[in-house]
Amino acid sequence: MLSGREMRAPGGTMASERERRPNIRDVAARAGVSYQTVSRALNRHPNVKAATLAKVEAAIVELGYRPNAAARALVRQRSQTIGLLTLPTTDYGPQTQQIAIETAARDAGYRIALTNAASGSVEDLAAGLTFLRETNVDALVVSVAETAVLEALGQLRVEVPYVTLEPTGLAFGHSVAIDQRLGARMAVDHLAALGHRRIAQLRGPRGSIDASARARGVEERAAELGLELVGTVEGDWTPRSGYERGPDVLALDATGIAVGNDQMALGLLHACRDAGLRVPEDRSVVGFDDVPEAPHYPTALTTIRQEFEEVGAAAMRVLLDDLAGRAGLVHLRIPPTLVERGSTARVR
Repeated sequence: MLSGREMRAPGGTMASERERRPNIRDVAARAGVSYQTVSRALNRHPNVKAATLAKVEAAIVELGYRPNAAARALVRQRSQTIGLLTLPTTDYGPQTQQIAIETAARDAGYRIALTNAASGSVEDLAAGLTFLRETNVDALVVSVAETAVLEALGQLRVEVPYVTLEPTGLAFGHSVAIDQRLGARMAVDHLAALGHRRIAQLRGPRGSIDASARARGVEERAAELGLELVGTVEGDWTPRSGYERGPDVLALDATGIAVGNDQMALGLLHACRDAGLRVPEDRSVVGFDDVPEAPHYPTALTTIRQEFEEVGAAAMRVLLDDLAGRAGLVHLRIPPTLVERGSTARVR
């Protein structure tokens, strides 16, 4: 007598056999090869002949073998891997975007292969792309914000769908970015609404796409509103540069100051205290980014908030649409928002 576990299904097959998922040895038996050969085929070992690979692929399809991402990738001719090419940085924005990209990739069943182009040179970019090609990535996210890097990327053959996280489209692929110019214009609008007519800016470094876009937004909007932009001082994104360049900014005698990022704004607040100036009574200061510390600065910082998580998630959506054949060339711009806190007030 057959036990309940061994009861025969219609057609004479054992129910336990019918319900058991096929394994790698089943694939090997169907393809007429060893299970070690199947393993090498799944991992795309270069010594597996094309004819053998074809037999393994056919066996996978026939048996419905789906134990892991490697098998699915073999059937689909995809690695289920997204490359992420970055510059080395610990800055809040790029780090937050990278986390969002990894999360969105994982939710879509993809892994991330990460490498960085240390100097941003053509040679370093080429080395990074070679590494990712050898990793057999299906698509690529380029998380850079330097003009020279994108121009270098435009000279290279990428060979897979890619998206850059910047607003210029210089590298000829998809692009997804916060609208930096719009954010800077919003900062000027906020200062103007508070009655400030003399404004200055502490901008980020030249060569940075984001810094240039923000500086241009400040200049354009100030001119449109008839404000006096009394001067621009350049920093390097760090709190130290905000503090060290602070005296130059304060010497411009503007009542409202637009700062290129929150870290430099922190240094500028320090410089204001050293100069005996009160914020916002003597100077109103607007930052950019809305870092987690911004509400807890000695004077809570009014700033332009960037939705970094949305950038990362949108970049993945663009690539997945491209891989599915649903996307034309995409240049997506995500609007920022103004967060008003204690560092700005109506001009006296």
